[in-house]
Formats: sequence, structure tokens, C-alpha cells
Amino acid sequence: MSSFDDLKEKLVSDARVTWERIQESGAYNQLRDRYENMTPAMQKLTLVGGVALVSLIILSIPYGKYTQSTEYVGEFESKRMTIRELLKVSRESSDVPQIPQAPSMDMIRNNIDNQIKAANLLPEQIKGTEVQENNSNLVPKNLTEGLLQVSLAKLNIRQVLDLGYQFQSINPSVKMKDMVMTANREDNRYFDVVYKLVALAVPAAPAPEAPEPPSRGNRFKRNNNNDSGDE
Repeated sequence: MSSFDDLKEKLVSDARVTWERIQESGAYNQLRDRYENMTPAMQKLTLVGGVALVSLIILSIPYGKYTQSTEYVGEFESKRMTIRELLKVSRESSDVPQIPQAPSMDMIRNNIDNQIKAANLLPEQIKGTEVQENNSNLVPKNLTEGLLQVSLAKLNIRQVLDLGYQFQSINPSVKMKDMVMTANREDNRYFDVVYKLVALAVPAAPAPEAPEPPSRGNRFKRNNNNDSGDE
């Protein structure tokens, strides 16, 4: 309690000295003379205004601190939400399986020829397969290895669906870009179909970095430690 009393006395003493200096200033004396020359109503109004001004100044300090703290909390919440979204996107991107590289166009063509033979199509139904350049704007040219066009004729709906599914399932990097169906001119119960498949140019996954060998200084230090332990 003695330290608190000393602090209290010091504050009172400093306030008294400050007040005496204010009373000795010329500005204070001018204001006091003006105040004494006012009417009682004006004195009362001036006193109320002064009290209100001082109260406003005192209250503005904690209000400013509160406003600033509210802004800081809002900024913190915004950054925390942004970090959470980034972590969520990072986790989702790491969970996406890596797409394997597409086989060569010759391998894709041979695979499709084998699937067509397995479908037991007649020779007149097979119009041929052709490797072409990708000229479509849907998939940029630099993102594909090439385009394979498969032309078949006189297919029923079941054959159209089955063959399309088989072509699509060749490899995860081989995608069906387009499929054009037109009614056969000889028998409109069947369809002439052109399948267009693109092989995506999937970049190779980066090889894991090999751990760096320890430096000579570290090996020398480790050997010295082993020698000292043996002693």
C-alpha cells in the first residue's frame, strides 16, 4: 500500500504543479477574463460545452481503440479464411490422382483395331482408322499427342454405345473429343459413326530429389565423435 500511496501523492503533486503552470499562462488569464465578463447564462452554456468537449475527448480514446481492434479482428478473420481455403485447395489438389502418360498413337490405333475385330463387325462396316492432327480449339494443340479418327458404318444403337465406351476406356489420357452420328443411307435403322479420340500430352511427373550427401566437414566431425566414444 505504501507504493500505491506514493504513486497517488506523486500524481496529485504533478497535477497541482501542472495546474499552477496553467494558471500562470497568459492564455488562461485571457480566457478567465472573458469568462468572468460573460452573462450567467453564457457562463453556464460555456461550462456545459467545455464539459461536453472534455467528455467527448475522453470517450473518443477508448472508442478509437475499439474501432481499431474491430478492424484488426476482421482482417484476422479474413486472412484465416483465406488460409483455410488455400489449405483446402492444397489438400484437394494432392488427392487428385496423377494421370498417366498416353500411349503412342500407333499403340492406340492397334488397340482400337483389336476392339473392332472383337466386336465381330462385317468388313463393309469398317471404314478405317486415321491418325490426324488436332485442329480443334476445344483442346489446344500443345496439350495433345494427336487425334485418331475411327469411322464405322451400319451400327445399331447398342454397338454405338459399346464401342464408344471401349474406346473411351483405353487409357485415362485418351479422351473422346467428338462423336458424329448420321443415319445410314441404305437403311435408316442403322447409323454411320465417326469417333474422334485425342491423346492428352501429360507431362512426366518430376523425379524425387535425391538426398544430398553429407559434407566432408560433417563426416569428419562424426568420425571424431565416434573415435572419442570408443576411447
